[in-house]
Amino acid sequence: MSLTRASLTRAAAAVLATVGIGAGMLGATAPAQAATPGNLQLLGGVECHFGQWGQPWNQAWYMERWMTVRNTGGSSLHNVTLQEINGPTKFIKELKPGQSMSKWNGTRWVRPIETRWFGCFPSSISGYTIATEAENVFDNFGYWRNDIRRQG
Repeated sequence: MSLTRASLTRAAAAVLATVGIGAGMLGATAPAQAATPGNLQLLGGVECHFGQWGQPWNQAWYMERWMTVRNTGGSSLHNVTLQEINGPTKFIKELKPGQSMSKWNGTRWVRPIETRWFGCFPSSISGYTIATEAENVFDNFGYWRNDIRRQG
């Protein structure tokens, strides 16, 4: 049996097609990397701020109570609620990975829940956050106060 030029060309084309299909299947069977689940982390604080000399008295010394939530996981969380106990509620439709409810206004971070008062006296703030998706709830509740000093 003699091989003709046409049969050699067909054989080469069949080998190339087989190699191409095999390479495509190897690429298609690579392990899938799923995103880590989302995780809400509640952050907050009660802070005293002292202004500079020459400021009006009502801006020279004030206390700020604040809370915000950040998604520290790898996937988006939906219908995120931030609730201060006996206070306001804030809602956001979607919180993407690494995103926070706080916004930078060009001068300072504006937090979704914040209260400012003239002077500084013992105070506290507490609250929780929750989303539609199940996630680690052990960092979804927080309580902060400014009348305790801790040394680490």
